[in-house]
Amino acid sequence: MKIFFLINFVFLSFTFSIFSFDRIQEDFILRIDSGNSFADVKNKLSEKNIFFTNLIKILFFVSNKDQDLRIGEYQIKNHDSSLKIAFKILTNDVHYRTLYIPEGSKSTDFLTKNQIESFCKYKSISECNLDGLFHPNTYLFEFYEDFNEVLNRAFNMQLSYLENYYNKNNNSLVKDSFELLIVASIIEKESCRNEMSQVAGVIYNRLQDNMKLQIDSTVIYGIKNFDGNLTKKHLKTNNVYNSYLNFGLPPTPISNPSLNAIKASANPDKHKFLYFVKKEKCLHEFSTNYKDHLAAVNKFQMGR
Repeated sequence: MKIFFLINFVFLSFTFSIFSFDRIQEDFILRIDSGNSFADVKNKLSEKNIFFTNLIKILFFVSNKDQDLRIGEYQIKNHDSSLKIAFKILTNDVHYRTLYIPEGSKSTDFLTKNQIESFCKYKSISECNLDGLFHPNTYLFEFYEDFNEVLNRAFNMQLSYLENYYNKNNNSLVKDSFELLIVASIIEKESCRNEMSQVAGVIYNRLQDNMKLQIDSTVIYGIKNFDGNLTKKHLKTNNVYNSYLNFGLPPTPISNPSLNAIKASANPDKHKFLYFVKKEKCLHEFSTNYKDHLAAVNKFQMGR
């Protein structure tokens, strides 16, 4: 019976919307809270000069929606008619908030200082550096959800992937899953998906040979307020993330790596390359010795 009325409602919405003149002039969010009645919803809409006709009220009644409203936020768009607004409520067309975590991002790219501190408190993390600990993705949530619980979904997903691939990894050059995460975070910043396993091989080869990593992205991470221009002075300025001056891995991840980067860190290509230089976007020239690497730098970076 309810389906019958909803089908008819769709038809009526299309037929009568052209006669509905109470169209709004700006976007807004209609929020239906727990305990809100149909009368409460009508009052909220009336504050925006939107009024339901008797036909709409009947449709809510026959579908029992006046007694069973879906809690949530409803996105009301500019020039929506009262019929269209009613249809959104009747069909539970709620608006979801989004948390977008980009691949290769730092936590400060998508979280405020207060949000970072709140999550560290929520997880009892004493050294509050969250970079690397969130799985890049888009997370949907509703207004009544605790934001820390939303972040925890991204946190748990990253740890789950990490532990899974660490347990499959036989590489003795990383002593635990956290070091695997550090390697993955570097791979994410240095390469695209097509070369991640190859770049991973270079990192492990240099670690195996007790060479400094000499990777720009680690240096950049350690520079406060980096302006986009990496200089020789930066490379000579010591900090714990400067892999031109320090041996081994940096102390923490430098980005939030994707699943592909985590997979690559656990499954590096087997080769003898020790160097790579960017040729173009997502493509590098790999070399096994410094002489060939220098020639590649001159060719692709210096244009010689």
